[in-house]
Amino acid sequence: MPQNSSNDAEIVPIPGQENDEERRRIRQSNERDQRAERDGRDAPHNVGYDEAADGTTPKPIDPLDDN
Repeated sequence: MPQNSSNDAEIVPIPGQENDEERRRIRQSNERDQRAERDGRDAPHNVGYDEAADGTTPKPIDPLDDN
């Protein structure tokens, strides 16, 4: 069986483990959300989060209603 030397090993991040690039992306997203919140706006990807976290049920959607 061939043996791998330590020089041939490729370092692969553990799935789900954050790296510097991922941390930077998360930090920028958080800063953008906080800026929007300070300006009184909702960040599009956060709309409905509070209701979901509180466990409130959204208003039912009528599939035949165009409004």
